[in-house]
Amino acid sequence: MHRGLARGIAACLVLAASAPRLAAQGSPFVPEPVYRALVNELSGDRAFEYDRHLTHFHRTAGSRDFFAAAEYIRGAAAEAGLEDVKLVRQKWSGHGWSCRSGEAWLLDPEIKLAAYGDVAVSIADYSRTTHVTAELVDVGPGTSADDYKGRDVRGKIVLASGPVATAHREAVWKHGALGVLSHATSRPDAVDAPDQVAWGRLPYEARDVEGVKDGTPSTFAVMISPRRGRWLQRLFTGPTARPLQVKVEIEADFPAAGEQAYVEGWIKGTETRDQQVVLTAHIQEEMTSANDDGSGCANLLEMGRALTRLIREGKLPRPRRDLRFWWVNELASQPQLFRENPQEPRRMLVNVNQDMVGARQSLGGRVQYASRLPWSLPHALDDVMESVLTMVRDGNTSLLTQRGTALPQPFTREVVSVKGSREPFHARMVPYYDSTDHHAFVGAPVSVPGTSLTNWPDEFIHSTGDDLDQVDATQLERNALVASAVAWYFASAGEEEAPALAAYVAARGQARLAQDVATAVAHLAEVPPAERPAAFRAARRLVRHAGEREKAALLSVRRLAPHGRGADYVAQATERVDDALGAGLHTVERAWTALTGRNLPNVEPTRDEQAMDAVVYVPVADLPAWIDAMEKVRPVEGLHRMMQFETYNFADGKRSAFEVYEAVAAEALAAGPWYYGTVQPSDVHEALERAARAGAFTVRKR
Repeated sequence: MHRGLARGIAACLVLAASAPRLAAQGSPFVPEPVYRALVNELSGDRAFEYDRHLTHFHRTAGSRDFFAAAEYIRGAAAEAGLEDVKLVRQKWSGHGWSCRSGEAWLLDPEIKLAAYGDVAVSIADYSRTTHVTAELVDVGPGTSADDYKGRDVRGKIVLASGPVATAHREAVWKHGALGVLSHATSRPDAVDAPDQVAWGRLPYEARDVEGVKDGTPSTFAVMISPRRGRWLQRLFTGPTARPLQVKVEIEADFPAAGEQAYVEGWIKGTETRDQQVVLTAHIQEEMTSANDDGSGCANLLEMGRALTRLIREGKLPRPRRDLRFWWVNELASQPQLFRENPQEPRRMLVNVNQDMVGARQSLGGRVQYASRLPWSLPHALDDVMESVLTMVRDGNTSLLTQRGTALPQPFTREVVSVKGSREPFHARMVPYYDSTDHHAFVGAPVSVPGTSLTNWPDEFIHSTGDDLDQVDATQLERNALVASAVAWYFASAGEEEAPALAAYVAARGQARLAQDVATAVAHLAEVPPAERPAAFRAARRLVRHAGEREKAALLSVRRLAPHGRGADYVAQATERVDDALGAGLHTVERAWTALTGRNLPNVEPTRDEQAMDAVVYVPVADLPAWIDAMEKVRPVEGLHRMMQFETYNFADGKRSAFEVYEAVAAEALAAGPWYYGTVQPSDVHEALERAARAGAFTVRKR
């Protein structure tokens, strides 16, 4: 080893060793001048005002208000100082829908039940133009055939409390009703929010159980609150019970062809054009939808404004890499862009997404989660995100050691907005989750590392409850700080930052690997004795794949700096992972001996496992063809959707089907059955077969 290299590595190890101390009050990835500049310029109050404007649009995908909201974002992004701002219209396989007016009235006595002009979600998406007066029939939930026994609903309107799309299917398409008056709720317990009106959506047209369209269009559904629904139910009972008549008037439009859009803006880097840092949030949702995802869209605008001003005033240098800002149609704009431009993902380094980042956390016990990457795509992004998130969280949490100190505020590194709360910041990293826009980047063959900030649980989502009173300007500012700092680090890091990053990733990797060894040993210890041979295989599998994950995470640093001391350190650190891997496997073996008092088991693969090990599933090379094929694949019952997703990510044309199973099973075991369920070889094999039949894979003998 060269003496200079040794000194560099020693310095990196000192930095890594000091990470726990730094984590509470700082991050090695956010130098103090950068931190201060971001905190001083980013404003949750400004983000709140952007959000306030967006809440005026009922921005369902492809609708008139969706494009109006996109146009507002385009103008605001340009005013914020972003470069090359444009609104891009795209093809879309969905169906645009815009409601012009809609009302429902109870007759005799005449009482208005709902109106689109009062509350936009009163008319369920995809409701057709309707002019009817008909008898109302209470069908309870209205979601099964039993709800219609003894009730004639043909030519009538049903009052139903179950999920509106299911109630429409049963009432209209199966039993001949005209439409649905729904008092469904998005809350687990309607008693908690009796006046909340849920956002409903009907299927565009009927489908049979095999998913084949039969051409029958939906009719309509009017959404009312659970309290109003229970009031109507009482009118059907008691001494004053009588038939009820309801009048529904709806005017709605469908465009001739589905169309969506995204808004794009840039902060151009000084050196590198093929390693974009992509920042995303999604436009489409219901009115008002202040948190989902008005908060993410607003934060993205505020981040663009703050960063461009800091660069313009010389407080931050222009970054090396491009920052690309995207406001999208959720999980739809990106796949369409990748269809039309298959080489585009290769020009992207990482994605940082924000979806629901303004929650007033004291309402509903909401936590700000950040997604780790799946095991199929390890990357240093995880460690940078966790370090920055921990810095902001711990700096905005009051701890017992601070009791009695003369601090001028309850938090040691307070980040609060003028019109926001002074609540603590509840935040944590968790294993990979989907359901938002980083998911469009992460999966093979796109394979762009992505993370998302997303609060959960959210009992206000997709209803009238998701309004500005649920949004906290302080939490907007904290999340904007996290996302900005992470994005800025990756946009700016180069050769000089690579050794420290590699050392940090290596140190954190050792801790993760140790945790996975502990999980493996615990799994071996907690199963009944008869199941221990299989558990021993699972434990070894977990440790082995955890080691592979850590080596891949280290190698990701090389894209930032393919040469120099950082690259040299990565090469040596991966060798040390092999040493730690060997020690971990030895720990599992000794645990077996201690638990059983017997020699190590020799568990032979089953005939089915041998058959799986003999075949390889090769993904099609054409990205558009892959995306189109995967849209046809149905879920495998019993296999968690994230583990089915990982099945396709691990099936790289090199691993056998059984090796794919082993990788997926290891990931699921590390997170725990409560998180990802339990993975069976037969389920993985069936998932691969379904994708092959859809045209996403070809099959060859190993």
